[in-house]
Amino acid sequence: MKIRVLVVDLDGTLYATNTFRQFIKYVWIRSIMNVDIILSFQLLFLIIMRLIRIIGHAELKFYFLSFIANRSYIDKSDFVSSLCIYKRNIMVLQSQKYNLKVLATAAPEIYSRIIAKEQGFDVCIATKNPNLRYHKEYENSKENKKENVLSYLKTKGLDSVDLLITDHVDDLPLIKISKRNIIVNPNIRFEKMLQALEIDYKVANYG
Repeated sequence: MKIRVLVVDLDGTLYATNTFRQFIKYVWIRSIMNVDIILSFQLLFLIIMRLIRIIGHAELKFYFLSFIANRSYIDKSDFVSSLCIYKRNIMVLQSQKYNLKVLATAAPEIYSRIIAKEQGFDVCIATKNPNLRYHKEYENSKENKKENVLSYLKTKGLDSVDLLITDHVDDLPLIKISKRNIIVNPNIRFEKMLQALEIDYKVANYG
């Protein structure tokens, strides 16, 4: 039986929100509720460092996840439940046509894996928990995301993506190698870029 691969993005695609920003808010509130003053100040410091552009988005993610490690009061399942209002009904996920379904995201795996399991994905490829020092390949985004997806497919004896669903230009490396693409709520600039590259795609509009 031929294995057909479906790859779906998370933020702005499967969910109509940036889940990582929602997670920062969730953890911030929980740190205050649990009078975790150290973590509260660490998070505030990180946010300020990001706002004044001393650190990038990927570095923010790395240090944020480092700081919240071993905080037992942070309930990832409860956080995922809080996101239900943002969940989109992407009909192709119910299709039997695709027998390997991959959730591929730059969001942290500590909650993305829970989402993947609940939504019936076979695997979740996401940003892993921090290990040692920060490095530019840390975040599962852009070219890194493409390489990580291809590396996983290789372990299954596969070498291609049959359908990619995403909303973000950061997924252009994956878009270029996918046989078919569905772009969620693209802006004009994104569409012009795809057209200039002569990439075939369909548009899915969600509210």
